[in-house]
Amino acid sequence: MTKKIELIGVYDVKENKNVYLVELGIKTNHENVVINKFTQAIDGKDRLDWQTPWDEKFLNIEGTRITGDYMDSPTDTSNFTRLVFFFHFLDFDKPLLTQYGELELSNPEKVPERISSIIEYQKP
Repeated sequence: MTKKIELIGVYDVKENKNVYLVELGIKTNHENVVINKFTQAIDGKDRLDWQTPWDEKFLNIEGTRITGDYMDSPTDTSNFTRLVFFFHFLDFDKPLLTQYGELELSNPEKVPERISSIIEYQKP
């Protein structure tokens, strides 16, 4: 069975040690992606108190250009979505929960130039 979602990378955000940038490839049109379904369980806390993505952006297939965000949907009609978002207090011992199942995390890396040149962390 082919996976519907793939972790492309987890990246350090140098401005804040408790924030990471997560990049995903999802085999579906962006209209089928429910951003608030991406979360991570926090033991002893109600699901409503779990972290969710911050400042999500849709990228082109190559990951070099922003094509949309939470305010402006992409116009792309392909069945592939490249999504990046910031995530606060990511726990690398737990999977990222998604509408497509659990996703194991990789160790954080330096943000690739193709992303650092187009995305900047803004505090909530």
